Amino acid sequence: MNLRKPKNRPAVHISILAYIAYQNLLHKKLRTLLTVFGISIGIGAVYFLLSFGLGIQRLVTNEVIGNQSIRTIDVSVTNSKVIRLDDAAIERIKAVPDIDELGNVYYFPGSFKLNNSESDSIVYGVDKGYENLTYLNLVKGKLLSDVKDKKNAIVINTATLESIGLSKNPEAILGKEIDLIVPLDKVDKKIGTYKEKFEIVGVIDSGSGAEVFINSSIFRELGVPALTQLKVGAKDVKAVTKIRKQIESIGFGTSSPVDTLNDINKVFKFLNIILVGFGGIGMIIAVLGMFNTLTISLLERTKEIGLMVALGARSVDMKRLFIFEALFLSISGALIGIISALFLGLIVNLMMNMSASHRGVKDSFSLFANPPLLVFGVIAFMAFVGLLVVILPARRAQKVNPIDALRRE
Repeated sequence: MNLRKPKNRPAVHISILAYIAYQNLLHKKLRTLLTVFGISIGIGAVYFLLSFGLGIQRLVTNEVIGNQSIRTIDVSVTNSKVIRLDDAAIERIKAVPDIDELGNVYYFPGSFKLNNSESDSIVYGVDKGYENLTYLNLVKGKLLSDVKDKKNAIVINTATLESIGLSKNPEAILGKEIDLIVPLDKVDKKIGTYKEKFEIVGVIDSGSGAEVFINSSIFRELGVPALTQLKVGAKDVKAVTKIRKQIESIGFGTSSPVDTLNDINKVFKFLNIILVGFGGIGMIIAVLGMFNTLTISLLERTKEIGLMVALGARSVDMKRLFIFEALFLSISGALIGIISALFLGLIVNLMMNMSASHRGVKDSFSLFANPPLLVFGVIAFMAFVGLLVVILPARRAQKVNPIDALRRE
């Protein structure tokens, strides 16, 4: 009796192999459950730590970058005695290629009076270009560019209201008059101290310090000779470096949120590697457990494999059978691990927000980031690991001799 397989045998349908692999795993429920549990712990730890690292990175980035656009460049004067941001300099900068928009900025220390309360603040003179290039989180009211019929319009931030104890109801402050005082003696003695009444048209959330915003045309009409700062908007992020070099060649200093963002990314790149390293310890244990399960399964079913080959199955089908089993184990473990990590992250995040709210933090935050790319990436990684782990057992299953296998008791 010849039990060796003929050369041309029909392939076993993939769905049949998948079903057999699934039934084989169900046959040893406890072993399969323990293997999947080990994988889920390992992959869950990796996902949880990666999600935490990305979440912290996002929080730090948002806090540091704040309301600045990534494609903006802040142009400042490095030596006011030699060069300044006057009309001639602005025209030279405007001629630089790939610049999309310019925003004029004046800022000086000042003070204000509102509802019999007085406090210091930074007074900004801005135009529409500045508003377009800066994300101003409008809480109530309108921005200056939306109120063209009122020259003496002013926008204040929430920190300004907090400094005088009016932060609870920003809407009630709209339409009220505020006395603004800006000492411009150091800029030009002829200008002296600027005092004027303004109508509050909007409230924004722009930082922790008291800040008020008025039209830049006011400082220009007062005779302030040059801008304090120029905000330049590039057409895209790729053009930022080239524009900065050309502006710096004129003699101005430049800074961009891209610099800070790159520094943050470098720090968190190493932090994420360290976090994955800690999670990888559990991952290694899970992989060894899966390899052990597949190897034991092969040894237990050697006679069964020989019989299947003798009845017409191809040796390559036996290889595919073990590949399916490895994929079932790895993907199901990855899914359970990710879901568990998401649930744990939700609990941790809720507890941290509750703790922060008791300490006076009003805005909610998330310590974890769950981008779709991370979810699918972790699943794909685990599937790849499963394919690596099954290489040896699958090759051994493919090489099983049906005659030797059936002779075993």
